[in-house]
Amino acid sequence: MDTQRERNLREKLTAEVAVSTWKGLIPDLLSKALFMVSPGVDLVEVGVQVALDNTSQVKAWIESGDIARPTEEQIRVWEASGSLFRFIIVSPFVFFQEFQVPSC
Repeated sequence: MDTQRERNLREKLTAEVAVSTWKGLIPDLLSKALFMVSPGVDLVEVGVQVALDNTSQVKAWIESGDIARPTEEQIRVWEASGSLFRFIIVSPFVFFQEFQVPSC
């Protein structure tokens, strides 16, 4: 059941989703604040649950691999490809997903 606080957080974080190149995310990687969110998980929902300190849900995502730190192999691919990423900041963390440009 969504509370008013959850709805407000969801609305706020939805408005704050931004797009970056990999280069723009490197400072967050270096500070160990960067976490990748699998494509099957809603990026905003991750932010909401982290902001609400819902440790059981966040732990479940981590255990399933839906939230993880990027691997060296992924980083090499992104550095070479010029990929774009959607991201949100839930201080002190940054959560991101590869951004798929919608086809026309």
